[in-house]
Amino acid sequence: MKTTRENIYNLPNFLSLYRLLSVPFLFYMAHTGSEKLFFYWFLINMFTDALDGFIARRFNMQTQLGAKLDSLADFAMYLVGMYGLIHLKWDVLEAYRYSFYLLVFYYIFIDLFALVKFNEISSLHLISSKINGLIQGLFFFLLFTWGFHPMLYWLMFSLASFSFIENMYFLIKLKKMRSNLKGLFWTRP
Repeated sequence: MKTTRENIYNLPNFLSLYRLLSVPFLFYMAHTGSEKLFFYWFLINMFTDALDGFIARRFNMQTQLGAKLDSLADFAMYLVGMYGLIHLKWDVLEAYRYSFYLLVFYYIFIDLFALVKFNEISSLHLISSKINGLIQGLFFFLLFTWGFHPMLYWLMFSLASFSFIENMYFLIKLKKMRSNLKGLFWTRP
């Protein structure tokens, strides 16, 4: 029986690797208060996150390594994004601190749970997570350009809560980690 090897040397994987390697610089920018530089670089990374997935699907460049690398870069970007929000925008977010801490918990717990159960971080890539990521990106962009918008914050929080529940459902039900699932309405564990 002939086995095929994935071509891991492709543009989507390089974009994910770039995002992962840029995280220490983003931490440094947030830590030193370089708000504009942090914002623009983070914005570029959000764009490359959308771009790598589009290119991978459109040009049939999806790989198992790419799904894992993208998930690892996403996790690192969430951590640096939260760190940046705490260091650069805490004056507006402090009033929402308990729900904000819950958001941080969602992202960390999903991957810790997957690490314990499957010995790897989650790479489900559910549609609810993608929609939530878009809303988070919009919230992040508006927060740094026009200020805090409570309605958008609560929309983001609500979608993150739904996405957390859906992710946890799949992580609990799955026998082994699977990548690129759509969601509860399309996929059965």
